[in-house]
Amino acid sequence: MSRSDLPAGFGGWQVIDATPQETSCGLYCCGPASLVAIRNGMVYLKYDAPFIFAEVNSDKVYWQRQPDGSFQKVLVQKKAVGHKISTKAVGSDEREDITESYKFSEGTDEERIAVETACRHGSRPDTYADQWTSSDVEVTVHTDDGIVMGSDFTVTVGVANVSSECRSLTLFSQAAVMYYTGVAKGTFKRDKCDVLLEPREEKEVKLVFRNDDYLEFLVDQAAMMFTVSGRVKETGQAIVNQHSFRLRTPDLRITPVGDAVVGKAMKVEIMLTNPLPKSLKSVVLRIEGPGLQNPRKVNIGDVPRHATITVTENLVPSKPGPRKLIASLDSQQLTQVHGVVEVMVRES
Repeated sequence: MSRSDLPAGFGGWQVIDATPQETSCGLYCCGPASLVAIRNGMVYLKYDAPFIFAEVNSDKVYWQRQPDGSFQKVLVQKKAVGHKISTKAVGSDEREDITESYKFSEGTDEERIAVETACRHGSRPDTYADQWTSSDVEVTVHTDDGIVMGSDFTVTVGVANVSSECRSLTLFSQAAVMYYTGVAKGTFKRDKCDVLLEPREEKEVKLVFRNDDYLEFLVDQAAMMFTVSGRVKETGQAIVNQHSFRLRTPDLRITPVGDAVVGKAMKVEIMLTNPLPKSLKSVVLRIEGPGLQNPRKVNIGDVPRHATITVTENLVPSKPGPRKLIASLDSQQLTQVHGVVEVMVRES
């Protein structure tokens, strides 16, 4: 769109957030902000550019409160925000990556200049004024991809001594569940361990979580946040790292049976596996697909622990061409369970 309210060169593509979580000038809205301004860190150009920039290209800076009330910078993660910014590809269901439209390549001079420009117009303009150096003990945190809800899993904490002297530290870890907004609901497990590192040595600490450690605490999208912190005894350096991840829920597997022809009945099979060590109560299946099926609710009842069930439904296509059939599951014990299949419908 044209932006006559901004300097020349800031028209064209604009950024909006259609699901704002807070008000802007008294209204629940976000944007429009110039894409050119966002890419270059010009957060002083309206509207809501600071908020949008933080969504796509901010650094995560960890601070520790000192005994005198001041804050000390203990970790800067420069590549934590703005991965795989995506849109739906034209003419297909493929993912089109548009990260380069919002930010320069991670780690380039242009990208660093954009971040520091934005920071100078933020609430902590002196964040990059001092030359912060990392600790000589580095900590990483990771989990395996695709952890299924209801399973046991392991969090791996890597500790590396990059100095030429021995280092010892005490690591404190805590695991918390959080809402999809990133707000923590509460901590469900804490651990503590001592680590001794020889010069240039690396070690891994593995923390095992059983399903009964976390199942009763999960909320909405089954997101978790794992935080590890500590202090190097020899140097007094504070270390910290954080890892957020989601537990995966099973997909509904939808299989068309036979040919799809306008006006003729066909069957579809919908398969569900309960990954939890407890029964799903009063399960409801919802099915719909424009040109295939009007919204329909199917009462399934209870699904036993670790059971797999298959539901067969009849439908009569009303329109030809590629059609999508969508199914979703309603259950208090298991959320965010969906399935979709494309059905090619022929003329009768």
